[in-house]
This record gives sequence, C-alpha cells and structure tokens, in this order.
Amino acid sequence: MARIPTIIEEDTGGPLVEESLLLGLAVITISIVIAVILQATGWAQEVIAGLLQILEDSWTGLTDLWPSG
Repeated sequence: MARIPTIIEEDTGGPLVEESLLLGLAVITISIVIAVILQATGWAQEVIAGLLQILEDSWTGLTDLWPSG
C-alpha cells in the first residue's frame, strides 16, 4: 500500500506554538472576565440609580405633604 503524502508530516507543535496558544487563551479568558465585570457593575449602577430615584420621589412626596411656610 502506497503512503499518501500529507502537507504536515509532523503533528507535534514546538514551544513557540504552545506559548502562542496559551497567550491566546489567556487573552480570551481575560476579555470574558472583564466583560462579565463590566456587565455586573452596569447592572449594579442601574439598580442603585433606581433606588435613588425611588428615594427622591418618596422624599418629594413627603415634602409635598408639609405646608410651606
């Protein structure tokens, strides 16, 4: 049986390939972590802004009950 020639004869990667893959994986992981943190802080800011708006509306409603003198 004749051997079919392939483009890549050796299927093991060198240290440079390994380091490149690890660096790429690290960059992707850090990007995901930063995206999650930014999304979570954005959500928290929206919640805090909503709570402050409720407090402001409540205070305005309370001060409207007092007669101005």
